[in-house]
Amino acid sequence: MENKIKILLINSYSFEKIYDNWKKGINPSHYLMGKIELEKSGDFIVDIHKHQKHQWLDKIGKYLKISFLDQQVRALAILKNYDLVYMPYPVSTNRLLTLLSMIGVVKIPLVGLAHQNFIYYKKKDSILNKLGIKQLRQFDAFAFFSRNLMKKTQRDLNYDKDEKENKCFSVSWGADVAFYEGIKADKNSEALPYAVCAGTADRDYDILIKAFEGLPFNLKIYCTPKTIPASVNLPSNVSVDTTWVPYDQLLKAYVNSSFIIIPLKEEIREKGNTYGLTVLLDAMAVGKPVLMTKHSFLDIDIEEEKIGLWVNDNTADGWNKKLKRMIGGEINLDEMGKTSKRLHLEKYNIQNFADQMAEVFKTVLKRK
Repeated sequence: MENKIKILLINSYSFEKIYDNWKKGINPSHYLMGKIELEKSGDFIVDIHKHQKHQWLDKIGKYLKISFLDQQVRALAILKNYDLVYMPYPVSTNRLLTLLSMIGVVKIPLVGLAHQNFIYYKKKDSILNKLGIKQLRQFDAFAFFSRNLMKKTQRDLNYDKDEKENKCFSVSWGADVAFYEGIKADKNSEALPYAVCAGTADRDYDILIKAFEGLPFNLKIYCTPKTIPASVNLPSNVSVDTTWVPYDQLLKAYVNSSFIIIPLKEEIREKGNTYGLTVLLDAMAVGKPVLMTKHSFLDIDIEEEKIGLWVNDNTADGWNKKLKRMIGGEINLDEMGKTSKRLHLEKYNIQNFADQMAEVFKTVLKRK
């Protein structure tokens, strides 16, 4: 391509820091949502917009109910240098730009990733809800991590048939293949095998801890002080680490485990977000099976793909039964792990995701 497509990448947390960590080999490239791979294709320039420069503007933004006002004000001054704006977390970074788009001041195409529910207001007819819908409708396209989330968003934003066809794209996010190539299991494994559970506020550690009582199998939980389980007396086969664990150390725990567990809280499992997807992709990248709470907003069916088991009965008893299946010998965990790794290499990886996003961007620009 003679003229490269110039993209301004605006995010709700510091991509500059993540980009620096990627250059140092600390973070995988998929944390940058395709920037690295898009630029490697030779067709794109993807500039990370500075996360924060003027704190006083963000303070004003809080009063105006416009998150990241500083970013958006600075973006206005440089939009003329770009072909398109790309927002991986569009809910929190769009308000000023979409308001100005509504009155014709901002004309540049806006493309967002959709991996979370956009509409949370309880009163659907409230002014805030109606304004939020109108602003999100200013986006030229959304790339959805989940087909069910796409259908829900189409309903929430009142898309007509043409908008459904022209604004909605299904994509598959995936992990950075090169980053995980050198990660190998230790030869001297622990005497008792273990499973790993890591995550933040959406994990139900307490149900999992109760489910592990009496099992001849260890559980290692990695969480934060804010998400520490309520359980006071831990079974002897369960350990909880609330310290900050570097990503490379967490991956070492993953790769030396028998399988990875993703237990979601019952109240959020059907909320509309792609909960657990990041850890699921980690598990596939290191070639491990998964035991996970069943929810309908993931496109990867772990049972159909033969890389794990769903837990439909999201209770301690339901988890205990599925855990016994995982460790009882009827399931070949090694074979599951190999299948998981193969799917990562062939389909669920950041290069495939970047290729899909490239098509989204080009399609949007052709319409302008």
